[in-house]
Amino acid sequence: MQNWAERTDFDEDEIIGLAEADFRLYFGPNFAKEATSSPLTFTSGAATLPSGFIRPLAMTHATYGSLDLASIERVRERRINDTTGIPGIYAISGTQALTAPAYTGDLTFDYEGSLTGLSGSNATNWLITNAPQAYIAMCQSYIKVWEGDVSGADPYRSLALGILSD
Repeated sequence: MQNWAERTDFDEDEIIGLAEADFRLYFGPNFAKEATSSPLTFTSGAATLPSGFIRPLAMTHATYGSLDLASIERVRERRINDTTGIPGIYAISGTQALTAPAYTGDLTFDYEGSLTGLSGSNATNWLITNAPQAYIAMCQSYIKVWEGDVSGADPYRSLALGILSD
């Protein structure tokens, strides 16, 4: 970002935060986008859900194929009686996905997620993966505003929103 700005004394995190706030206004409060975790890593049958998770779409094992979404009660009952470690069903409970109790490994998890902001601990989200040019354009817009060139910001913002619309 500092390469685009005439001055370099701004806070890049603040510029990114403003761009993301604009994206959230554009998308609305209930917007969710299909995303895929790569991969969701299970230890003893449990994995932490990705940030921004809203609802599950599918879970797949590379060898055994698709897992069925089940109630937490059914998964817990199976966890008592099943020691094979082969994941066949899964459930969502709080911030975790649960499957066979002895399963340790990776599963592909397709889900709907909200726009999770970029940060030092989160370097990616579905928007920057699918439309990095929208991020760049919106950040350039806020750099222009920060520099006091409000009229110069509008074309960048329009470009970012046009990319999202496409």
